[in-house]
Amino acid sequence: MIRSIAIALTLIPVQGWALSCLPHSVEAAFKRAAEAKEIYVIVRGALEFDTEALPSADFARQNETAPMTHVQAVLRGKSLTETGFSIPFDHRVTLAIACYGPWCAKPLSGSEVLAFVEQDEDGFVVATNPCGGYLFDTPKPAMIRKVKACFAGYDCVPEVR
Repeated sequence: MIRSIAIALTLIPVQGWALSCLPHSVEAAFKRAAEAKEIYVIVRGALEFDTEALPSADFARQNETAPMTHVQAVLRGKSLTETGFSIPFDHRVTLAIACYGPWCAKPLSGSEVLAFVEQDEDGFVVATNPCGGYLFDTPKPAMIRKVKACFAGYDCVPEVR
């Protein structure tokens, strides 16, 4: 029986498979950033970059897709402090865009974002992947309220969906 299932699975075209991600939330991103050894700044603002630089993949040639693409961008907005999003942030950032096989993150240029920005000796990096990473496009008011609450030390447990 197991052999029959294995043979049947090899006959299913790869295009029929879908990427399955765990639920993505600001709480989960906040927790990962807070537990990391790296330093993160949480920014709400507009992210601008050349969309032509984004990676693209297709199922037929997914082995040709680079697992990581770096795209230069500008992030303008305000960083989160104890008083809310209050400190101006206007910096060049590197978008670290991951691809998992034929699935690549597709951030939107010019849209409002909520970004967990890693600060290192070389500058600022925003990592994203097909399952979300540290970038949230067009954040809903509830997401903004939740990240503020997490930052203030209130309950910050990711919702189970």
